[in-house]
Amino acid sequence: MTVVIFDEMDAALKFFVIPSGDYSRFDRRYINSSDVSNELQQEMTDFLYDPKTSKLLHKTTGVFPVDAVRNGASVIVIGFLP
Repeated sequence: MTVVIFDEMDAALKFFVIPSGDYSRFDRRYINSSDVSNELQQEMTDFLYDPKTSKLLHKTTGVFPVDAVRNGASVIVIGFLP
């Protein structure tokens, strides 16, 4: 399980939980950042956004999911630079 802290820079932080999978490769990476490869940015985009609507694919909350972390979830920060 992974808790994702999603940072859009110009908005309040959002949080969501992914039940399974290792997403540590996205930790501390931002779409539109010059230090992230185009391939990884595309992978992050596909992970985060619906290609038809550009809306987030994951249900978010403004409250950090403490219980998920207490139950062993890892925590990563990913985001989007405007």
